[in-house]
Amino acid sequence: MADVLDAMASYVMNLIVNMVEEEWHMQWGFSSEIMKLEEKMKILQYFIADAEKRRITEYSVQRWVMRLKEAMYDTADILDLCQLNKAGDRKKFKDASWWRNLVPGSIQSIRFAHQIVSQIKEINQRLHEIHRDAENFNLKINLGSNLEQRKLTDAKMYRQNTTSEFVESAIVGEMIKKDAKELVQVLTTDDNRHNIMVVSIVGMGGIGKTTLAQKIFHEAAIEGHFNTRIWLTITQCFDEIDLLRSAIRHAGGSTPSEEQNMSLLTRTLTDVLSKGRFLLVMDDVWSDEAWNHVLFTPIINASRNQQQGNRVLITTRLEDQARRMRTYFHQHHVSLLEEVDAWSLLKKQLPPTPNPVLGSDDLKHEEDVGMKIIRKCGGLPLAIKVMGGLLSTREQSEREWEAVLNHDAWSRAGLPMELDSRIYLSYEDLSPPLKQCFLYCSLFPKGIIRQSIIIPMWISEGFIQPQDRSNSYDDREAVATEYYWELVTRNLIEPTTESSITAYEFTVHDVLRSFAEFMAREESLVIQNEQAVVGNTHSLVRRLSIGSTQSVREWHTLPKQVRMLIINPRINIRPDDTLSSLSSLRVLLIKGADCDRLIDSLCHLRHLRYLHLEDTNISRLPDDIHRMQLLEHIVVLDSEKLENLPSSIIELVHLRTLNISGCNVKTVPKGFGGLTNLQTLSGFPHIMDMHGGGGWCSLEELRSLSQLRNLTVNDLNVSATDTSWAEKAMISNKGHLSYLKLECNCSMYMGLTDEMEKQDLQRAVEEVFQKLRPPTCIEHFLIGKGGYFGCQLPSWMMASATTATFKSLRILTLKGLLCCTQLPDGLCQLPCLASLQALDAPAIRRVGPEFQASSSTLVVGGGVAPTSAAFPKLTNLYLRRWSEWEEWDWEEDVTSDAMAMPALKMVTICNCKLSHLPPGLANSNRHALRELYLYDFTSLTSLDDFPSVVELDVFRCPELRRISGLSRLQKIRIKTCPNLEVLEAVPVLDSLNLTNTTSETLPGYLRGVNPRHEAQAQCMCVIRCHIDRSVEDA
Repeated sequence: MADVLDAMASYVMNLIVNMVEEEWHMQWGFSSEIMKLEEKMKILQYFIADAEKRRITEYSVQRWVMRLKEAMYDTADILDLCQLNKAGDRKKFKDASWWRNLVPGSIQSIRFAHQIVSQIKEINQRLHEIHRDAENFNLKINLGSNLEQRKLTDAKMYRQNTTSEFVESAIVGEMIKKDAKELVQVLTTDDNRHNIMVVSIVGMGGIGKTTLAQKIFHEAAIEGHFNTRIWLTITQCFDEIDLLRSAIRHAGGSTPSEEQNMSLLTRTLTDVLSKGRFLLVMDDVWSDEAWNHVLFTPIINASRNQQQGNRVLITTRLEDQARRMRTYFHQHHVSLLEEVDAWSLLKKQLPPTPNPVLGSDDLKHEEDVGMKIIRKCGGLPLAIKVMGGLLSTREQSEREWEAVLNHDAWSRAGLPMELDSRIYLSYEDLSPPLKQCFLYCSLFPKGIIRQSIIIPMWISEGFIQPQDRSNSYDDREAVATEYYWELVTRNLIEPTTESSITAYEFTVHDVLRSFAEFMAREESLVIQNEQAVVGNTHSLVRRLSIGSTQSVREWHTLPKQVRMLIINPRINIRPDDTLSSLSSLRVLLIKGADCDRLIDSLCHLRHLRYLHLEDTNISRLPDDIHRMQLLEHIVVLDSEKLENLPSSIIELVHLRTLNISGCNVKTVPKGFGGLTNLQTLSGFPHIMDMHGGGGWCSLEELRSLSQLRNLTVNDLNVSATDTSWAEKAMISNKGHLSYLKLECNCSMYMGLTDEMEKQDLQRAVEEVFQKLRPPTCIEHFLIGKGGYFGCQLPSWMMASATTATFKSLRILTLKGLLCCTQLPDGLCQLPCLASLQALDAPAIRRVGPEFQASSSTLVVGGGVAPTSAAFPKLTNLYLRRWSEWEEWDWEEDVTSDAMAMPALKMVTICNCKLSHLPPGLANSNRHALRELYLYDFTSLTSLDDFPSVVELDVFRCPELRRISGLSRLQKIRIKTCPNLEVLEAVPVLDSLNLTNTTSETLPGYLRGVNPRHEAQAQCMCVIRCHIDRSVEDA
């Protein structure tokens, strides 16, 4: 990534400065060479700004940049070896002063010092020649602050407003609605001439093909017309087996995860699709290989076994793609946005105005400049979103917008065709470290990327430096998180729908991915086809991502200088394969491979910082893992054969992450508490060492891990005789902890038959959770699926404690509340809680004041006055499997200024005995509630007066008789509500999806659906019933 040379230079300079400050190098005889190295690096930094600008269009400057980058990589490797040698000396001699005063005399020490001096001299000579060539190229010296990081925008301000979730409010203009309506008509119109039809959505990258397909996919008419809907993203390096398994899973079928027989999987998919009419969406199709070699046979065979009307919807940039699929097809071209729609889209990317009263006039001074920027974007939605992300980081003023409009990146001569000037402008506006972080995203296979993976990778590569080097606390995770949110705010990465509140996962648009791949092309290689990787043909490659099963043919042929390696497909590893030749690796990620044979060679990777093994067959980590002294992150996920950790893991003093989720590790070696740099600990198994002779650590060893940010404790084994270990863990003192997940082992409780023993164990688990109180800085607290068998939740969730302490808690998830009869009354006073989920609470029968009690203050003269509403920032309420819940007491005064849950947007309730929803929830002053989903209500009889709800689901409510008074309802889905008699006062309803598999006639309540306004509002009604006549005749 030579275009971010200045960031790399800063990283290497930090390494040199650290060595100079420690002074230990003086004893080894290479002090003068280190000083020369520091001076040469300082001088060369002055040329970097001009070199970065000229390298895109001047080949000679591009080569100069690469030579400098190579020298800096080699410098970093040498300084790593010095650090390792120093660590080895410290380990040999416990006296910390020994290594400072030692006059090296051993043969080994002399040999090491000689090698280091020779290597640094050689690098200094290369840097001298690079400096000379800089002057020959007339590179300009820049003494300014180009190396300083630009100030990050306050991305936290608008985290909640950045999401890729598909909602109607995110759509701009009438064109996409018109296109969706036309294509829905095409897809749902029966054509007896064709068993299968392909509909192709065609357009350039970033024009909105996927957005249009998503809107179509979720239309009520589509959901009602097709029994099965499948969405597949077709990567250019797709795996045939994985593609078939994914299609089967999305179609509602099942197959063993280890099944590799393509013929069997094809027959399974055929059988699943043969059960009814289906729609298959293939997003981002680049060739006909996935269709011809994988999907064509099962789809055609399934279509022969049933009625006509099966459809395939594809999105593609290729005009002739549908024609090559050998079926009848319909083609639709996506148009660019009109100016008025483009302006609306741009405004949606900007942060909310601090004064909402100003309404739409708050941009009146910037509109003229904004329209000029819009015209330069050419109506391309992606370019407009990225440009909006850039503008959102600037002051909202005409002067700042003019600066963006007049930036020379719009018209820079000689840009390659791969570099869209609109995206390049946004890229240029990034700070050097942010550029590195953004380009790094292009190395991952297309699809979802986890924040928890990429942030430690950024750190391991040296992209992230502490904000304050004088501070003893290493805050690189915090800095990296801010970088992440900056990329989100600028629309360069998009959080997925499922993580819209947390943004723990994200995707990168294809156009932005292609841009990043081009910008990083000299040093980063992404293999997405059957191309083999040969070291001597990729001598400059430092980062390699392999997405093809055939690319790794000979491990020894991989480029030996790679610093980062991702292997994603299920490759075959032979007995003699080894990682030993890849000695420069800093980052290694292997997913889905049988890589147990590689474990012994891991210890040869002395520079490795990040190790990630996922869904593999490994049964162990190397016994001598302590030799990997620079290792900072160990992630082993879903590898069920791993049952033990090596005892020497406690010697990895720099370890920042240990994640063993999905493994069968039952114990952690004693002494684990010495790893005081740990930031993330996930999958920690708690088994008490009652007598201290088991050789493993218990939870109390966590007391010294004061830097923890993320902690997951599995299988909390609770004893009725001793709970003191929980308090000794000192969870509440961990001042950086933002995520905490606790999960009980309920098997012991469920296995008891004596009631007294059960009660003793319940009291013990209540004490344990009381003592495992989170710190005040906690943002996400979760009781995991293993459950909690106490009768009541801890007192720190009560009203007397929560308001004053947990001011940062945003997400609360409670699962498996087996014996709790009531939720704590303090939850409603959490000032920042945005999401509350409570699952599996079979003992709760009534909800009362605990869901609506506002905080209050004493009033002069007596009485109290509310100061804030209950749940003031709650947007998402999810209650599931409360099987005995019968009463929700919430009679709220509509005149109150402190309405409970004023920000509530979505309510989902599943499996309960409520006969009605409370008036407080249906408050006429509640304007934010837009989505209401009710499933498996055994006693619900009516649903009335929800004036703000736009989308409603009612599934399996056998006693429901009436739905009325939803004045803004646009979309409703009704399934298996056989006694529903009235559906009225829904004047703007335009989508109704009814499924009733027992009815033989159309329901009478359809007569009450918008009878007076048929000319003004078009009601789309999709019905699936057992009816002798067609819906059209009815």
